[in-house]
Amino acid sequence: MSYAALYAQRRLCGQVGCVLMLLILAALFDGVIAGGLKDPNRLDALAGQTVSLSEQLPRGAKDMHDIEPRPSDARISVKVKEQYSGFWMGGSIWRAEAELAPDLPVGVHRVAMFYHNGTDAGERQAFTISVHPDAGAIRAASSSLTMRTLGISPYVLVLCLLGLALLPMAASFVLTRKIAQALRAAGMAEIFRAMAPPKDSPLDDAPEDDRDADDGQRIFFSPGPVHGLKAGMLVDVLDERAHSVLGQAKIVDSVDNNVVASMQNGVQVRPGSLIRRPAAT
Repeated sequence: MSYAALYAQRRLCGQVGCVLMLLILAALFDGVIAGGLKDPNRLDALAGQTVSLSEQLPRGAKDMHDIEPRPSDARISVKVKEQYSGFWMGGSIWRAEAELAPDLPVGVHRVAMFYHNGTDAGERQAFTISVHPDAGAIRAASSSLTMRTLGISPYVLVLCLLGLALLPMAASFVLTRKIAQALRAAGMAEIFRAMAPPKDSPLDDAPEDDRDADDGQRIFFSPGPVHGLKAGMLVDVLDERAHSVLGQAKIVDSVDNNVVASMQNGVQVRPGSLIRRPAAT
């Protein structure tokens, strides 16, 4: 396959990967915003389901046996199940399960926590349970756009998109290796780094006629283990698609398989541009 075709495929992979990353960020943002807007004491459920309730043990209560949940409807059965230590804020947490009867009517129901003496738990602890007619109504009531649109958690979508994002990344890696092989076969190489001239360069201060040809922008490329390039040789610098010549560079040094060259005549290029040995060299 030609270099141009490989380059186009790698560019497409990069664009697909960029779109996937944008979608991942959007899903994460949606999940964070939805979580911030959601009241932890407000729950959505269907009749016949069991929902979990939990809160800090209220002041004045020694343990979970000192508190009593009272639902607004007798068809809601609430039992305090356990008491445990809080992970983030410390303190004691109680957990209860509320069983919703199958014939519980659609609407808003409440469960409040009281002490056994009948007084409100301070600070008052109250839960709102919205009973919906079906799962579609629960989804429509979600504060998450992802949940309302696709019916899945935004964080589940993030995990799925991360898996998909690995595909264009892997494809780009493979294509990059093939591109390097195609370039070497054509006597070219890709510039992987471009730097400003050395700090002690007189390029910016000296008149143009007095500037040293080695004081231009430094470019770095790897033409392969057997490239035959030596200090002082000139190479052509082409655009990323090898369509036009941007200028020439003079070989400054060669270390292992990497070559350093200096751009001539003040030409500036960026990583991704190509070098090619002149046909006469």
